[in-house]
Amino acid sequence: MRAQREMIARAALQVLLEKGVYDTSLRDICKAAGVSMGAIYTHFATKEEIVVAACELDHREHKSAPLPETWDDYIASLVGLIPYEWSEREQKRFRLSLQFAAEVSVMERNPEGLSTVYLLYRERLASCLRHLAEKGFITLPFGLENTTEMHMQIIAGAGYQVACDRDLPREKVVNALTTALGVTAGLVAQPAKPDNEASEPALP
Repeated sequence: MRAQREMIARAALQVLLEKGVYDTSLRDICKAAGVSMGAIYTHFATKEEIVVAACELDHREHKSAPLPETWDDYIASLVGLIPYEWSEREQKRFRLSLQFAAEVSVMERNPEGLSTVYLLYRERLASCLRHLAEKGFITLPFGLENTTEMHMQIIAGAGYQVACDRDLPREKVVNALTTALGVTAGLVAQPAKPDNEASEPALP
């Protein structure tokens, strides 16, 4: 049963990425998954629950990626979430997020499983920040939990702003994002290398 549920969610993700939330029907998902409508309703009560399950799969795959080894790696991974120079799949993934956010915004409560998706994202950010603090790159002056929440909101705000204003200069957004993330995380300034060290010839 669990394998079939995941198979349906994975097929749904591909259809949703291609057609978007509004133009994807349950029949489209049935066709992509090769199952009947009855099989769909065995696992999911609504289309929204299928969307959540598809997003959860996507987040679990990202959660398994290696943790950033430097602050620059962390920044690069988050700047990569801003919709500039994205691949076609990344653009469709962001469109799916915005469309589903619009749907959720008029609901009285989260669809089943959506809180788990957000939890996975928080856990991923928290793991990255904890790892960087252990390596001495950041001090987390506001604590791990607060910093994680602030970074989630900073990233979401930057992504939404860029999506709504395509004329906004990339450099301006990236500079503001990088500054905000560094200040809230307690970024430790890295000392510059001495001139003699920089000019020292490499060993053979």
